[in-house]
Amino acid sequence: MKKIFVLCLCLLSSCSFSTVLPLSQQRQIYAKTAALQERQLWEEAAQNAALIPQYPLTYLLDYQYIKAHFDRNSLSAVQSFINHYSRRKVSSDLQRDYLYYLADNQYWPDFLRFYPHLPNSLDLKCFHFQAQMAQGGADKIWPLVQETWLTGYSLPNACDSVLDYYLDNHKISSALIWQRFQLAYIHNQTSLSAYLLTLMDKKSQLLARQLLQLRRSPEKLLSSKLFQEKEQASYSFLLIGIKRLAQKEISLGINAYLAYDKKIPFTLFEKISLKKYFISRILIRNETSLLSWSDKELLDLGDQDLIEQRIRYAIKLDNWVDIEFWLTQLSLPMQQDNKWLYWQARVLENKQQPEQANKLYRQIATERTFYGFFAAQKLGLAYQFNAQLVTATLDNLEALQPQLAHIEELHFNKLQRLLKREWQALLGNQSYHAQRQLGLYAFQKGWAHLSVVASIHSKSWDALNIRFPQVDPDLFLSAAKKYQLEPTYIYAITRQESSFDEFAYSPVGARGYMQLMPGTAIDTARKIGLTEYKARTQLNQGYINVQLGTAYFDFLVKRYNGNRILATAAYNAGPNRVDRWQGNKKGRAEQGLRMDSWIETIPYKETRRYVKNVLAYNLIYQHILDKPLELLTPTELDARF
Repeated sequence: MKKIFVLCLCLLSSCSFSTVLPLSQQRQIYAKTAALQERQLWEEAAQNAALIPQYPLTYLLDYQYIKAHFDRNSLSAVQSFINHYSRRKVSSDLQRDYLYYLADNQYWPDFLRFYPHLPNSLDLKCFHFQAQMAQGGADKIWPLVQETWLTGYSLPNACDSVLDYYLDNHKISSALIWQRFQLAYIHNQTSLSAYLLTLMDKKSQLLARQLLQLRRSPEKLLSSKLFQEKEQASYSFLLIGIKRLAQKEISLGINAYLAYDKKIPFTLFEKISLKKYFISRILIRNETSLLSWSDKELLDLGDQDLIEQRIRYAIKLDNWVDIEFWLTQLSLPMQQDNKWLYWQARVLENKQQPEQANKLYRQIATERTFYGFFAAQKLGLAYQFNAQLVTATLDNLEALQPQLAHIEELHFNKLQRLLKREWQALLGNQSYHAQRQLGLYAFQKGWAHLSVVASIHSKSWDALNIRFPQVDPDLFLSAAKKYQLEPTYIYAITRQESSFDEFAYSPVGARGYMQLMPGTAIDTARKIGLTEYKARTQLNQGYINVQLGTAYFDFLVKRYNGNRILATAAYNAGPNRVDRWQGNKKGRAEQGLRMDSWIETIPYKETRRYVKNVLAYNLIYQHILDKPLELLTPTELDARF
């Protein structure tokens, strides 16, 4: 095996050949070699790899070989690969993989020799600690271990032996145990709290149990003896307790705050923290009896985020006096924000001052935003797209041809995860001009997601061609036509959901172009009779994903009687939440909300932004595809929510 490896390393690094095979043939050999490696036919794979030393991805075959043949003597080979391919993202992968190998086998001297620095990831950091301890460096690393210990969350299993050592040797003191208990308490980590309880002495255990009981029954806070003076170890839990009580019943939380503030005055920071929490809860819960107290405190605090929340609360009630007043409490820069200029115009419109209102609408209508487009529609003005398209330059990307050949082969071989990482790295090393040219290059190649990523990297917000590419028109247009939906709207949802990343995968498990959850996909496939959908991995196939995503959006449109705005909100937040928002009349204008008011008062910031973006993106795609331009339909404009 060592002989094969030496041959492979030579071929992939420095050996030269007089002839180069056609690219199509190199691709075939690469694919065959990768398949042989998957079957662990290493000798035959190495012979194949020898035929394509200049193929841009041959280094990945070397990577796979080294990784599959790790041993204690691989250090020099691993380091050689990392040095030779330092700009390739798999070099960091190989480094990490080899560190895990050394740690799993407890080759601690080799671990430190290979990577003497403190790693960033928690588990590798704890392996570093184990290696240092094995070398007699326990005292030297104690400050770093202490820093790692002080977290409110559980640590990886790799840390267990390290922490056990310092616990057994009484380096982790009662004070440090208590500090970590407090952090776990703040983050509501019950399992960690229970574990820390077992490390405490009896007196601390008793106090910790009382605090945990109080967390479960915050209404007992006022009668508790745990907060008699600041010197008590339990005092630092008081703010958490008051917030927990306010979460259960806001008036009780405020009463507890006032009572304790008289007895043991809070610091200014503590007062501000509690008041901001109370105000937010009052507005969310529509506690009208406490609104005058909340407004007085908010005026004193001047917190901009809470003032925005207060404006939305007034919008939800159609309370134009309050809307006007709280708009004036925003800072001057905030007042000039496109969004709040629109609501200043709406205030003037409500006060029967159309000339002043239209002046603001005209100002807003020059911008390419949801409210800019909406203001233009209200005034019957042309929508302003403010496009500054990226065009090819003479120098273009000649100097980057080797890197682009590498990207091309990653794309061809569908190595999507690595493709995105390498594209990000390539963009990160370029000038603004080159980033835009790379975006145009990706756009012209049909690499929609990479085009969008380049527009974000270069902050080319006006470059509509690379920001809003067309993807597989036949697929998107046919799917939309099947359900009598605007293809531009399906484009807009997809652009917002994944930026056309066919292999996108969200932290909660949504997949593909239209970011479908597997459960939703199964249900939708059953309803439309898409029998070829059998596994969640198929959601990374554009043909499957767009069919299911479009069908699901159609179901939502029908569920809400043709209302695209409710359907769009439900696509992001889920129909159950939207139904709940619609069904909850508490704290809402009796006659129902106009469309713009409903959108601006969507409880979730993410969904609020999502709906505005999709509506604006739909208009942009209408412009790009030369369709009739209409932000909102007459029915949507007249609807009450």
